[in-house]
Amino acid sequence: MWNSLSSAWKECFEQAWNSYCSGSFPIGAAITDENGDVISIGRNKVYEKVIEEGQVCNNKIAHAEINAILKINNLETNTNRKKYSIYSTMEPCALCFGAIVMSSIKNVHFAAGDGLAGATNLINGNDYIAGKNILINGPFKDLEIAQLVLKTDFVLRRGHDTERILTPWRIDCPTGITIGEEWFKNGTLQNAKESGKPFGEIFDEILQQAGIMATTR
Repeated sequence: MWNSLSSAWKECFEQAWNSYCSGSFPIGAAITDENGDVISIGRNKVYEKVIEEGQVCNNKIAHAEINAILKINNLETNTNRKKYSIYSTMEPCALCFGAIVMSSIKNVHFAAGDGLAGATNLINGNDYIAGKNILINGPFKDLEIAQLVLKTDFVLRRGHDTERILTPWRIDCPTGITIGEEWFKNGTLQNAKESGKPFGEIFDEILQQAGIMATTR
């Protein structure tokens, strides 16, 4: 499970957990170069006021993908930049997908689909975007479950318009939403946060419970 993930996915989820623990949307992102090495990471900082140089915070556009992109030089003219890949724990929204397009990143990987705000369906939105030849990869079942447990707990804890938000997610990943609702009621993630539990252990616990649910249905 956790130990079998690539370094890019581990970085993404570690960043998502950092955002959760800091009170922002639990979404993390990473960018890899042509060799598959992680060269940039970013996380959602929408509700955070501590300023980090070169990063966006305390703003509705302080998204994980944006903060990861801001750490790379996307004005380079060498062809290697077009071999970069961006990973995110959540399907990029219209804002982030647009930033990916304009940065000429050709490969997009996302853990969980977002039936509410996801915008990778814009891949053929016009001739300019289609001409970028971007490859979309995702969602990935196990990763999606883990991500939606985090997101479900978060939106319930903040009291967002949960019915509008959770309904499309529940259609695509009912297991993740169910576990997220249960863990919210039990305070599981809050307890993990307070105890300083490593996210790798949390990830494995989520997938273990998902496996138990699958075998008892």
